[in-house]
Parts: sequence; structure tokens; C-alpha cells
Amino acid sequence: MKQLSFEGLEFDDEKVKKSRSVVLTDRDLNILEYILEMKFSSVQDVFEIFFKINQFGNEAASTRAAVARLQQLTKSGYLNGIHSFSERRKYYLTTQKGYRSLCERRPNKEYIQPVQSIDHRTFNHDKLVLEARIALENKRAARNWISDRRLRSNKDLAGGLTNHAVPDGIFINPEGQRVALELEYTSKSRSDHIEKIKRYVMMMRSESPTTKVFDQVIYICAYERIVEMLVQETKIYGELFQVKSFDEFFSPGRVRKIATRTD
Repeated sequence: MKQLSFEGLEFDDEKVKKSRSVVLTDRDLNILEYILEMKFSSVQDVFEIFFKINQFGNEAASTRAAVARLQQLTKSGYLNGIHSFSERRKYYLTTQKGYRSLCERRPNKEYIQPVQSIDHRTFNHDKLVLEARIALENKRAARNWISDRRLRSNKDLAGGLTNHAVPDGIFINPEGQRVALELEYTSKSRSDHIEKIKRYVMMMRSESPTTKVFDQVIYICAYERIVEMLVQETKIYGELFQVKSFDEFFSPGRVRKIATRTD
């Protein structure tokens, strides 16, 4: 038998690397979609949603698998890992390549453009909204989440609300109700809160399906004085509103190292 000779052949290392590019799974697409919706996510966030329970229904012992997959997706250009100015923890953002892959693989869905960086002005608030979503979904208390980013990009989903008037998210609870989430982390004037409450009441009492896009509002508040004020202003509306403090809503130790505020 004639032996094959490879003399003179050169292998292009770059082509070899490209040939080993990540093949996106459904879980990968779900991760890209989740991060795209929520602006950014950490290893722990992704682990909680996609890796904590393995294929055998057992709880994973560590975040090792999540770390490895996020690194692969980053090296292949689907994610970008960056640090915030205030933390050593790395956060992942969906890239344009990840966005295009979602559009190609899931053409029946509409996707918002990815963010290019972390907005440090809203970073702590955005992180808490992400924590709230994880807490709700872990308790199976929320599904079909619509992020504030998507609400701003499509005012029909928000019942005509635009920009800063949209809630921090809308989801469906176990009873099938559509619930708007408002996470209050910074101080606002009482008049601003009252104006928003009245607007929400008008929407929830509307007979128009294009305006009534949620049935209830839940407030999660960082400060007790805000809890007391909102309870006082919303109690006449009964079950249309729920008001909870961080201590009531989040399980002990669930909120991870949020910057201390004095306002």
C-alpha cells in the first residue's frame, strides 16, 4: 500500500482554531437571549438560571460548568466579559455576533440591540432588577418576563408608556395575572410616586386591551420610609398593588454586595 506523504504541507493554526468554534446549543441561545434582555449578567446569575439544576435533576456542586461555557462563548465572540468600575466581578454582555445569531436561529422573535457597555449611573438598580427576576423565577413565581429594555423599544407592549415611565419588567404570575415590577432604589418625590400610581391605576382599570397590559403592580423598596409612603398611597386600591421591602422580598443574603447608599 502506498504511504501518504505530508511533506511540504503547512497547517494554518488560525484555521484550526476557527474550525473548533463553539456550536450553539438551545441553552446557549437562551443564555444569550437572557443576557441581552437584562443588559448584563454575572457567572452566578447565569449559573442560578441555567446550570444550578443539572440534566439529572440534581443541584450542581459548583459554578465550574457555567464558567467554562461562558468562557467558550466569550472566546467565540458571542459574549463580551467586562468589569464594572465598582466590583472585581466580571459581567457578560451579549455582542453583535450573539445578537445576529439569535436573529438567525430564532427568526420569529424580535430582539433588541445589545448594549455596548455597563451604564454606571443605573448599574446598581439594573443589578437589583436582575436579582428580583432570579428570585421570582427560582420560586416559579414568574414566567414570560418582558424587560424594561423591550418595553421601551415597543410601546405597544408597555400600553403606550415610553422611556422612564415604563415599569422595570412585566411578567406572568402562577395565577396567570400580568404583573408589573417597580424596584425603588433611589429617592423620588412623593408627587412623582403619586403620579405614577394614578397612571398605573388608570391602565389597570381600562377596558382597552392595548392599555391594560398588566393587572397588578408590585413595588420592591430599599427604604422603609418609601414602603410606608407607598402603602399609604396605594391601600385604597386594594389588590391592584403590593408593596414589599427588600428584607421581605429577598431571602437572607440573596442581594449580593449592593453599594451602600445614604440618600
